[in-house]
Amino acid sequence: MSILPRVTGAVLLILAGAGGGFAFCSHQTACWRQLHTFGRLLSYLQGTLSYQALTGAELLQRAAYYPEFAQLGLTKCRALEELPLPGALSESLKQEIRSGMAQLALEPRTNACATLQRLAALTEEEAQNRKEIARSARRLYPRLGACAGILTAILLW
Repeated sequence: MSILPRVTGAVLLILAGAGGGFAFCSHQTACWRQLHTFGRLLSYLQGTLSYQALTGAELLQRAAYYPEFAQLGLTKCRALEELPLPGALSESLKQEIRSGMAQLALEPRTNACATLQRLAALTEEEAQNRKEIARSARRLYPRLGACAGILTAILLW
């Protein structure tokens, strides 16, 4: 009778460890998707600005019509400088994007398009790095979590 609670506890520890690994994978995938969507937003802004002379507020208003861009919080923005940056961005890239967005209001349209294209390329590069991290995490962390659960079960047995 005393073996059943131990086995049940061991199985729960293993499942909890694997679940923690899956949660980490899910977080990494969400970071990748967030960065990819932000990169697509910057590409959309660049494409729209290259064909139409619009202000930053008008660009954001048009982008907010798309549900995948609206989830980034564009409805609260009145200018490109207020664009909310994804939390998955590194601090150096955040600073570069902020300074690039502040520059856009001062540049002519062709230079603004080039700046947006450069920022989109930087963001997509970061998104590809996160995609690789998410792919390797999907292979490693659920197994690692299950192994940590097994080790904990062994130690507590």
